[in-house]
Amino acid sequence: MRFLFVDDDETVHMYLGKLLESYAKCDSALSGGEAVDMYKKAYEAGDPYNAVFMDIMMPEMDGHAVVKRLRDLENELQVPGPQEFKLVMITSLKDTKNVSKAFFKGLATCYIVKPFNKVHVLHELRENGII
Repeated sequence: MRFLFVDDDETVHMYLGKLLESYAKCDSALSGGEAVDMYKKAYEAGDPYNAVFMDIMMPEMDGHAVVKRLRDLENELQVPGPQEFKLVMITSLKDTKNVSKAFFKGLATCYIVKPFNKVHVLHELRENGII
């Protein structure tokens, strides 16, 4: 199993990495462009990401735009439905517009609001079949 954390805050990478390292190989991207490159390379190497953890508020390209690019890339690569990555939104935004956009346009599996609570994160990931 392999996870990609996409957030411009390195402390999020460290926290999630420590929390989830026993479940999956964990990689981190500090920007959307880096995440798209890493996703493509991982897929082409035959070791794709099972889940992508995406922040919404990032410089350059927000998380919704990154998710759209990743989903478009899946279509270009003809990734079969069952092999599409599970999307975990990790953000401090909890307004209806962002939550709806994540689920309906990004096909999010779950939405975890910062600040994180270890028990809540693990529960959400288990409930949604990610770990």
